[in-house]
Amino acid sequence: MKHKETYRVIGIIAMLFGIALLYLMNEKQPIKVAVLDSGINKDHPALKGKIHQSYNAIQPDQPIEDHYGHGTPIAGIIAAEDTGGEMSGLAQRVSIYDVKVLDKKGNGKVSDLVRGIHWCIEEKVDIINISSGFQVDDPSLKKAVDKALSSGIIIIAAAGNTLGQEADYPARYEGVWSITSVNPNLVRSTLAARGKVDFAATGTEVLSINKEGDFEPFSGTSFAAAQISGYTARILERESRMKGTKDIYKMLQTEAIDLGEAGPDQDYGHGLVRIK
Repeated sequence: MKHKETYRVIGIIAMLFGIALLYLMNEKQPIKVAVLDSGINKDHPALKGKIHQSYNAIQPDQPIEDHYGHGTPIAGIIAAEDTGGEMSGLAQRVSIYDVKVLDKKGNGKVSDLVRGIHWCIEEKVDIINISSGFQVDDPSLKKAVDKALSSGIIIIAAAGNTLGQEADYPARYEGVWSITSVNPNLVRSTLAARGKVDFAATGTEVLSINKEGDFEPFSGTSFAAAQISGYTARILERESRMKGTKDIYKMLQTEAIDLGEAGPDQDYGHGLVRIK
């Protein structure tokens, strides 16, 4: 009888273990969004617990600080908690991967961006947000971008503040979602790039957190791109049937508000993304 009781207890434990394992397997893991920028103030109350991992692509042995103050508002648009009714991020359950590729003056090197992209591939992130770029193509950047895209990573990049000239790289690469910005009148912002553009988003006076711990309006294609990254993360989180870039891209394309010339054009791409 004692053996039978022992076997029964073991059976119950095994069953409970199996149920727990099944639950863990089915539990949805947070979407991983990498912010390749000037660094993020991880101590900001609105970002508490959001930064999952960090990597300093400029000086790998040094901690990350956002001296320039660009990466923190980008992360805020994507994931900030509502800490008092001022604003909140578009996808608050994501895990942010903080990748420093811009220095304290906001300047960046292709080699650092490439290093950051390769780190993101190793970490198996879902989305890479790049709110900076270069006017000159570079084979090493193209190779890194292509490798990330072939790994299933969605890359969303600011088209650039080029005063209406061609979009920056990597936004100009095929497969990268190039995001331009529009003003409150839904007209392309004066600074915003044109040319290879996929979508538009609001990029004028976008409220977000700043590196000092307060709130501030920001303008530029960087902040338009961050909105698309946050919204895409939200879609990935709630739409399990959408398995990759093409599904989400098609949805955004279908729902976009056509601006400018009828159909896709060099000013607005497929149009203004309806963030809802």
